[in-house]
Amino acid sequence: MNSGILFGFLVYLALLAYIGWWANRYTKTEDQYFVGGRRVHVLAATLSDKASDFSGWLMLGYPGAAFSSGLGAFWAGIGCLFGTLADYVLIGPRLRIYAGKFRAITVPDYLEARLKDDTKLIRVLSALIIIIFMTAYVAAQFTAGGKTFAEGFGISDNTGILITVIILTAYVITGGFFAVVWTDVVQAMFMLLTLIIVPFLALSKIGGFDKATQIIGAADPAKLHPFGGATGIAAIVFAIGYASWIVGYLGQPHIVTRYMSVEDPRKLRRPGIFISGTWTILVLWGAFFAGFLGFAMYQAGILSVSDPEKVIPAMAVELMPGWLAGFVIAGIISAVMSTADSQLLVASSAIARDFYHKVLGKEVGKKQMVNISRLVVAAVALLGLWFALSGPKVIYQMVATAWGGLAVGFGPILTLSLWWKRATKEGAIVGMAYGLISEVIFEAKIYGWAFNPDAPGFFGTIGGWFNGIPVFFINFFVTLIVIIIVSLLTKPPEDVVKLHEEIFKKVPVEGTGKKSITETRAKSQVENVAEFVLAKGIA
Repeated sequence: MNSGILFGFLVYLALLAYIGWWANRYTKTEDQYFVGGRRVHVLAATLSDKASDFSGWLMLGYPGAAFSSGLGAFWAGIGCLFGTLADYVLIGPRLRIYAGKFRAITVPDYLEARLKDDTKLIRVLSALIIIIFMTAYVAAQFTAGGKTFAEGFGISDNTGILITVIILTAYVITGGFFAVVWTDVVQAMFMLLTLIIVPFLALSKIGGFDKATQIIGAADPAKLHPFGGATGIAAIVFAIGYASWIVGYLGQPHIVTRYMSVEDPRKLRRPGIFISGTWTILVLWGAFFAGFLGFAMYQAGILSVSDPEKVIPAMAVELMPGWLAGFVIAGIISAVMSTADSQLLVASSAIARDFYHKVLGKEVGKKQMVNISRLVVAAVALLGLWFALSGPKVIYQMVATAWGGLAVGFGPILTLSLWWKRATKEGAIVGMAYGLISEVIFEAKIYGWAFNPDAPGFFGTIGGWFNGIPVFFINFFVTLIVIIIVSLLTKPPEDVVKLHEEIFKKVPVEGTGKKSITETRAKSQVENVAEFVLAKGIA
């Protein structure tokens, strides 16, 4: 084991331990444990959002896809960028306003209050969706951590998985949401620096971009084609297959919870979009080119890679002195932890708060609820450990499967409930039930994470039509249509419609008081609505 790599990583680990200790002082109640008391600064919330979003997929799965597929993998980056922007435009500000109105701590809290569901079915379905797919998502992060430790320290993947589980579970149990947010801020910076440094070092080592493309073109010309060599309809399907991540952003509880915690919904527009968009562009650029250039290094005999998804840790060990490689390994582990910690927290809230407390009606004190949640975090981590040790260990595929289940389960109803006053609890129940059942059946039993013609009979025909497109992309729109149809056939309570109209009624864009017309019009409509809501004391 390289002592320099170990030293760099231990420095990073000590920093995480300090943040967990510091955050524990601010984690005394359920509200603080799950949403930080709704007083998180927009900079911290935004960086935490993105660090939670990209996970080990960014540092291992996506570079591995670029290594294997070449230029065509860039479409995944485009899908992620526009998905990020869609979240901040369609979900963030409105969800924060509604969450403030209802004092909602979790996504199920919001959905139950917004749709006035007294049956508890929305909360039960939400808990099932979160438990099933979030546990699978956590397992993908554990696998990513295992691969990183294996490449950096010369141990087995399974040993690396165990180390990841121990480190990550410890600080989530200790610090709750504050620990998650502020470690995410540190981790976001580690990820950014790693993905800027590694591609430039690779370019220098291989002799420039032209040299790299020559090597790649000689090995496989299709890797230099934006559609992987496909043309016509096949090219469109190829692009959709990679860019389909965009719809998933609208339904990820571990991401949208960040919007519920921010101190001021207005800041989720211009500051939030600017910070998030800039960070996203930089890291996606770096992750793609790390994998792309890593393939050139591999073909040139400069780099030895046993698994495409280990290309960045392999490049760090090859291109950097040991202590600096240790920090890069830490940066990769940062990506893994920054998502898994949020997912563990959301999963624990689904079981402890949404099911045990709200559905079963078990009355416990706020401090007791925090302690129960910590026990649930440990239990979910153990289940995720089992999946990670026994699963396929292909991070891109594992993340796509879990991402898709959450996207279909929550994305359509979240979007509709925030923008359409006619959304009903019946539509939500039927749509979420369909999304849960169909994703489990299609992805676990019939197709896997993407459509293919190998399924039997009628399903094989459908798989041939959409061959290569992720199941969740098509299923998202099917679920959306199901919710709309059922909502049109039922009727929402009048007070629910009235509240929606009151909160999001169009605010006149005219100057009032000391503000000039120009100053008022300089704001977006959402900012004016948020200002109106805050002034009325709704949020």
